[in-house]
Amino acid sequence: MQGMFTMATHAAADAAPIQVSVWRQPQPLVGRAGTELPAAAPALRHAAPLAPELTVRMLDGFRVWQGTEQIAALPRGRVRALLKLLLLQRRRPISRARLAALFWPEADADAARNNLHVALHRLRRALGKAARLHLGDEGYQLLAPGEAWLDTEQFVRHADAGLREERLGHAAEAVAQYDAALALYQRDLLEEGERESSLVADAQALRDRLNQVLEHLAALREQRAEWHACLQHAHRQLEIDACSEPVHRRMMRCYAQLGQMQLAERQYRQCVQSLREQFGIGPSAETTALYRRIACRLAA
Repeated sequence: MQGMFTMATHAAADAAPIQVSVWRQPQPLVGRAGTELPAAAPALRHAAPLAPELTVRMLDGFRVWQGTEQIAALPRGRVRALLKLLLLQRRRPISRARLAALFWPEADADAARNNLHVALHRLRRALGKAARLHLGDEGYQLLAPGEAWLDTEQFVRHADAGLREERLGHAAEAVAQYDAALALYQRDLLEEGERESSLVADAQALRDRLNQVLEHLAALREQRAEWHACLQHAHRQLEIDACSEPVHRRMMRCYAQLGQMQLAERQYRQCVQSLREQFGIGPSAETTALYRRIACRLAA
């Protein structure tokens, strides 16, 4: 293509182009009280029940539905964090000792157990019949009365499916699954101002998985010369890690392929600045060599 800056990518020369369909957010369903219901993720909509008994969103703010009715008065503070943790770990019980240590590490054993008892009582009252807290031999577990739909679980399910399709060489199917995962992940698990250390590990695991999804999507779209879509994913990656040199290089390549040499040069300078501010180092030889090739093209 005339005016493009040609360089090798990882795609095979005879690879077929990806056919990507654009998914639009459907109109929300409305419950009896006028509350908005979450729309099912597109690629798995046929596999999910129309109205699960328990529906939970944690990657787009924290909201919970019992059937078609949204629970309006969710708890705050540590009780809210306790509910999130029990939802995230709902398939396995958590011992009383572990919960007490996670949420009240500064308290002595008796005080921590008492605080946990009070928090669980408040949680039961807030949930009503939407879910119940079961205490078994191995600890506490949150049980829904029927089918449960959690966006965190669906996000991971789509991400896993995308990885399987990609390994099978089904690029279009992989992109569809990765896109469905991204549609679910709108915000991080930890809400603005939330500092609960008990959720840090789960929040970081989900954030790392988001970065992996973005990396695979960006690579697939770069291979298929879908430069604008690739740039979109790379921008979101830099929101997670502003110092990722591979992401900066990918953006430089995309800008160059689009003939936007000045933007490619600016991306290099952003990379240099981020590395200097964060680590006090300069870019790698690979990044600098790419910049020099782009600068030569810009000067031509």
